[in-house]
Amino acid sequence: MKDVEFQDVVYRVSHKSSLFGEPRIRTLLKSVSGTFRHGELSAIMGPSGAGKSTLLNALSGFKGDGVQGTIQVNRKTACYITQEDLHQPLVTVEEMMKVACKLKLKPGADHKTVINEVLTNLHLDHRRNVTADRLSGGERKRLSVALELVSNPGIFFLDEPTSGLDEVTAAQCIRQLRELAKQDRTVVCTIHQPSAAIFALFDHIYIIAQGQCVYQGAPKALVPFLAHVNINCPRHYNPADFIIELCDSEENEKIIPTFSEIFQNGKLICTIPQTINNLEQQQYRIKPALTHMVMEKQKSKEGALVQKMKQITKFLKNDSATSGIKQFLILFNLMMLKTFRNKTALVIQLIHHLLCGLFIGVIFFQLADEGERMFDHLKFCMGVVFFTVYTQIMTPILSYPAEIKIVKKECFNRWYGLVPYYLALTFSRIPLQVTLNVIFSSLVYWLAGLPAEFWRFVCFACIGVIVCFVADGLGLLIGATFNVTNGCAIGPMCMAPFLGLAVYGFDFADKIPFYMDILMRLSFVRGGVVSLALTVFGYGRKQLACKDIYCHFDDPKVLLRYLRIENRSVWGEIAVLVAICVLFRTLLYMSLRRRCLA
Repeated sequence: MKDVEFQDVVYRVSHKSSLFGEPRIRTLLKSVSGTFRHGELSAIMGPSGAGKSTLLNALSGFKGDGVQGTIQVNRKTACYITQEDLHQPLVTVEEMMKVACKLKLKPGADHKTVINEVLTNLHLDHRRNVTADRLSGGERKRLSVALELVSNPGIFFLDEPTSGLDEVTAAQCIRQLRELAKQDRTVVCTIHQPSAAIFALFDHIYIIAQGQCVYQGAPKALVPFLAHVNINCPRHYNPADFIIELCDSEENEKIIPTFSEIFQNGKLICTIPQTINNLEQQQYRIKPALTHMVMEKQKSKEGALVQKMKQITKFLKNDSATSGIKQFLILFNLMMLKTFRNKTALVIQLIHHLLCGLFIGVIFFQLADEGERMFDHLKFCMGVVFFTVYTQIMTPILSYPAEIKIVKKECFNRWYGLVPYYLALTFSRIPLQVTLNVIFSSLVYWLAGLPAEFWRFVCFACIGVIVCFVADGLGLLIGATFNVTNGCAIGPMCMAPFLGLAVYGFDFADKIPFYMDILMRLSFVRGGVVSLALTVFGYGRKQLACKDIYCHFDDPKVLLRYLRIENRSVWGEIAVLVAICVLFRTLLYMSLRRRCLA
């Protein structure tokens, strides 16, 4: 079934006016009904805050929590295009189309033919080699449609497709959507206040105000209907502007409930009889709208157990066209392409690691063998770990929230599953992180004058890489959970206790209480510092040079004993770091699942 029908749809949300206040329930959709037919371009209109996007999200399933009522739509053949045209900025139009074909089409399909046909129909063929960030607003909107059109969906849901476009571009966008609808598709979009020219292009309009349906039917029938209820639209006035201003006016409080009652809140539809060509005859017809849904009601209802089994089967089934392994490989290659194509970010990160490595290396230049500088050695280990932590945690906090919206849209439209994406995200970040951290570790290790032992350097660099993975996992977790503004506040707030526990008690290690020792184990920053101290001073490190008469810490074993880590093992500390890394990555997946699959 290509039609979209819904009956008695209610959408409620709860919100708190204050932190400790009781949650209040707001009803955004008040038992609305309606229908959108295939082959027609339908528009959901209404004043600001009327519930247009809320209704579209409820019908498409983009937001399902809090929705009640009966909705009949084949979501396997439907796609949702958000108001923001979010695309990968460093990937060309043709490359994005190829990725869409690989992910959305079954094996054996002719990708080249599909791409050529779609780009030609949407007038994007001449922009094949242009990246998304260089496209105009109208071209980005057409690209959003093109990427979904690859799999030939039967139903399109679009949220404010003309938002941010000028009048001419908006009219072109609506005409192309109408062409898609004429190809036996159902196209439903929200629009705030269309011009008269755009209003005339729609085949079906659904006007909503204060969460209630006040009109449903043909645009040409709106003026005759208003005239029949003794409301005359001025002859040279845009009917779309007139009805919205009418519903939004405080002087006409009774109009919304009156119109909603006339249309039974969307269960009736207003049409123009085909025999009437002259609208001045003021004739229209109101008839039932929910034909398919009435027929479905006559069928036997399924039991609760059958419905539950269907939900479980739907959860376990892979709705994507390709296997999880193929999705992982496609996404991994795409992420690696974006990483190495972002040359500005690569150069900045490389310079950052080189300069910081040189800076720390010069500060501690050839001091690693001086026995009288015990606390300088600890500061060296702390400096290396602190640099790694702050560098890796802030980058995803600032950059990742923008990608979450893309992931949610593509997962919802069945491009790929969340697990393949999560694995591709994790593994695609490893090569660059390892490379940059090895460069940084090489500079600080050899400039500081640490022992020229290759195995010790490898262990030193590996600890830096592991700490990097842990910090990156925490940064991704914060970036996936909060927006940039909140993330910039949450990141330092989360790091404060980790840093506090990292520097606590080095000068009175023998007096640290047992419970504090347990808490310090939970700080991955502390774990990184201890691991570096064991690597630098443990495992048979020779006695340090002493320029004074007496150096108490020229023997590395004395230093380790003073810090009460002489019985610790590097491998044990690494195991704890790995466990914390797994914890952060697990929480990251849970946060992604909550944000993208809710």
